[in-house]
Amino acid sequence: MSKKTVFLISLFLITLIEINGQNHYFGIKIGYNKSMATSPNNQVNFNGNDITVSQGTNWFKGIDGFQIGISSNIDIGYDFLHLDIAPLYSKYGFDNNQKFQLDYFDLDIGFSNMNSEVPSKFVVGIGLTPSLVISSKNLNNINDFDLRVYMILGYRFYKNYVIYTQLRYGLIELIPESKIRNFQLSLNINIPILKLKK
Repeated sequence: MSKKTVFLISLFLITLIEINGQNHYFGIKIGYNKSMATSPNNQVNFNGNDITVSQGTNWFKGIDGFQIGISSNIDIGYDFLHLDIAPLYSKYGFDNNQKFQLDYFDLDIGFSNMNSEVPSKFVVGIGLTPSLVISSKNLNNINDFDLRVYMILGYRFYKNYVIYTQLRYGLIELIPESKIRNFQLSLNINIPILKLKK
């Protein structure tokens, strides 16, 4: 079974969960991100498929990007804990004498108190982000799938409007056998638009 098939099946199952949830919160997620990539001592040659690496880990220079999409939060625990689902279009990249840009379809899946009914100014959460590459610039032979872990820390400043940081780290090599992995730090705002109850 291909990675894309697994990705689409996961999306379908999540949709079923959404339909059967108790409380639905739908909104918009917009964010600015600074993306980087881990570099094995910066000794990497991007000449076609000829990629040489060495041991150790540094960082490539980060570049600016963004993410935008739909956010949904489903109450799964005493009006406090929510299942978060957010399909996003995201632009990432890094710089190593030239800019390497990547466009992804990200699917954030995690748990938080983002739209909690329990009064709390502080927001925390963790989750996974399966991602499919839509397009890439100046990179050959890249993996078309990535899986990242993330954590969020934020503050509810107006009703259920939340501003928060999100830290993501890729678990799959960006290019096979390169030891290069994605890393992003973003500043986001979650704007609730619609609340539904069953």
